[in-house]
Amino acid sequence: MNRPATRVALAIGIACATVGAAHGSDWPGRQSLEGVARAFDDAALRVNSAPATELARWAGPIYLAIADDAAMSAIAPGAEAAVRALAAIAQVSVTRVTWRDARANFLVRPGSGDGAGKSPCRSTVDWTDSGRMVRAEIYVNLENPGRITRCLNHEAMHGFGFRAHAHAAVSVLSYTYATQAELTAVDRVMLETLYDRRLKPGMAIADAAPIACAIIAEKIGASATDTATQCPGRGAAPKRELVAFGGSRSIADAPLPALQPSYRGDGQ
Repeated sequence: MNRPATRVALAIGIACATVGAAHGSDWPGRQSLEGVARAFDDAALRVNSAPATELARWAGPIYLAIADDAAMSAIAPGAEAAVRALAAIAQVSVTRVTWRDARANFLVRPGSGDGAGKSPCRSTVDWTDSGRMVRAEIYVNLENPGRITRCLNHEAMHGFGFRAHAHAAVSVLSYTYATQAELTAVDRVMLETLYDRRLKPGMAIADAAPIACAIIAEKIGASATDTATQCPGRGAAPKRELVAFGGSRSIADAPLPALQPSYRGDGQ
């Protein structure tokens, strides 16, 4: 019997809808196969700091709905552009629908304040045990306008199946590079890899990791020696725990039901 769809609260991010080519100006030469493959493992094959059970991504169309209140009107075009930019890379169809459309499965809304008066940028993501993304919700912190671009791109990446963070990489999913507001070439390679046909939704992590590494090797032009060294057997052993940058983690909303795997995010 299938377990329920898993809800993941992935909080605070920030980034832009412009995506560089894999070998563009934002592609630092120091990004080795080891580094990019590690970024993918950390962001796509984990749920927060725990190993994921399965690969997750969209296998059907996205129906995008943006809250129709006045506060969102100014950022709605940017929000739609951010989702469509990722969808174009992932080759997933996007249809804009009204807020109350029953088909809506990718929602963007204002963040709600917590007990401390904060309105964090965060997201929640639902997927099934077969690895099919079924719903994503982005909560935008409108009280921090200078971070909205990063917020949209960071959280949209979570909404496309990256359920953790690539802290060591030059990525919008990194808290180490917390001022990175635009998607980078590393982000594009990770997204292209996650949606490559050689990977399948629901694939076990031990099976997905070496295939993903080989795909990345192709994309960045890694040598045969590096590929043979880095890729075979990848994902077979538990990975290190991710470091939570930026201080202690806080709960941004009410506790969710106990689902597998569970994840609670922080906000800023």
